[in-house]
Amino acid sequence: MLKTPAKPLIEEKNDIYNDGYKQKQKIKRHNRLRSFGIMFLSVVISLCTGISLYCGYALIEGGQPIIAEISSPQLTATQSAEEKEPLSLPLPVIVSVDISDTINDDFTRTVKFKCKNNDDAENGLRYYISDKEQTDSVDTDNWSTTTDGEAEADLSGGEYYVYVTNDSGELAKSDKITVKVDAVTSVEIGKTDTYMNVGMNYSLCAQVDTVGKPGDKEKAVTWKSSAPQTVSVNDGVISALKAGKATVTATTASGLSDSVEITVTDLLRAPKITAYKPLLPAGQYTEEEGALIDAVLESRVNTAGYGTRAGVVAAARFIPLEFNYKIPYFYENGRLDPQPERPYCDGEGRFYHKGLYLTHSKFELLDKKGILYGPATWGEPLTNWENAFGLVPGAKYANGMTCSGFVSWCLYNGGVPLGDVGAGDTPDYDYEYSDFGKRVWLDEDVMRSGILQVGDLIGCDGHIAIIAGFDENNIYIAEALGKGIVMEVRERYREVWECGDYTYAMLMGDIYAEHNGDGDVTEMWVDYSE
Repeated sequence: MLKTPAKPLIEEKNDIYNDGYKQKQKIKRHNRLRSFGIMFLSVVISLCTGISLYCGYALIEGGQPIIAEISSPQLTATQSAEEKEPLSLPLPVIVSVDISDTINDDFTRTVKFKCKNNDDAENGLRYYISDKEQTDSVDTDNWSTTTDGEAEADLSGGEYYVYVTNDSGELAKSDKITVKVDAVTSVEIGKTDTYMNVGMNYSLCAQVDTVGKPGDKEKAVTWKSSAPQTVSVNDGVISALKAGKATVTATTASGLSDSVEITVTDLLRAPKITAYKPLLPAGQYTEEEGALIDAVLESRVNTAGYGTRAGVVAAARFIPLEFNYKIPYFYENGRLDPQPERPYCDGEGRFYHKGLYLTHSKFELLDKKGILYGPATWGEPLTNWENAFGLVPGAKYANGMTCSGFVSWCLYNGGVPLGDVGAGDTPDYDYEYSDFGKRVWLDEDVMRSGILQVGDLIGCDGHIAIIAGFDENNIYIAEALGKGIVMEVRERYREVWECGDYTYAMLMGDIYAEHNGDGDVTEMWVDYSE
């Protein structure tokens, strides 16, 4: 029988050692698994306990009964509240901004822009436009909603930024947008008298309003007359050639325009002083012609300033300078404002109404109770009752105006009515032209002082006139004398007081200030004397 050879002693000892080592390793693995399981269960129990306590506290705080119920947690090794990442929102993006090439009627340009989200969606986008650059959040009250990511706005000249946002709260900002609006916005012909007498000329002024900085070419205007044979125009200077009407138009390069209609008459003359004018004959003018002359007078006053010093001066200049005839002098039969020894009377030697007393239609303006010997227009014969200055009581003389009657007429038609007042300096009677304004006695010092102005009154006891002009050497006085209503010329620094016709002046500044002030007053008129 064959026997298995016995193992050597050293091999036997090795086997015993290996078996023991394996047994020890097995025991160590068992102990590690047991420790891990205990730790795992401890963590689970602690977690469940914490959840139960939190729920109980929440229910107590909410006033609800506590229900002890612990659910088994469903956790994975990779999931926790801290490890979850929030969902990101798309960001706004401005794609393009375009400025219109044309200027709108309200002198703006249309700015169009496109935007989107960075995920290419076009919904939920809002915008606003500001002339200030901002880097932080902006007031959401100013935002508007885009339509499919598009919007537009009409902007005046300036610099702007477009801001876009969405629900992310982030801003997208455009580059600086420069809107240029360089244009003429309007043209207007300045205030002008729309009535001209044949032979007159003057310059029209066209006021051009702009936005931005248009060039001289854009601001230039061209002038045109609809009837150049009646009114010619050359670079804004118009000339009255014959009776009729013409429309004068100023037009800019962009087609904006303004027009004025000019009426030219040959019933009056270009303003000038002449050595001779005939006295006004009776019945010289038709009702239509009389109305036209009245319209010219009204235009002169309104252009200068109704109710002003200038308006009164315009009325004072009208009859002696533009009217083709001298208005006769009539001593007067009485006044609308009666004075001692002067009865209540209307239109006899005075005419305290609007316009010139040229046609019978003016009879309707008269107070019938005040008609003594009339009615009679200027130039028509009228019975006189005065027994002085060579006048014959009961004789007929051409109706016209006395000196104070003319001054009263000037003040009334100029818009500064002071009453139908006389020219005397009657003691204990304070309703004469010597009682209006501040009196200064004339001498060289007064004349050189410069305190006298056009529109002030000038005269002596029993005579009154109105200063209508100054030049370097002369003073021009509009007045009614025995020879009719004229413009007298006196040496400014000698003759005016040495002649004896004028001893004092009444400074009227306070009077005019109580009305509309000085207006567009000029010391001298445009004279067309040859």
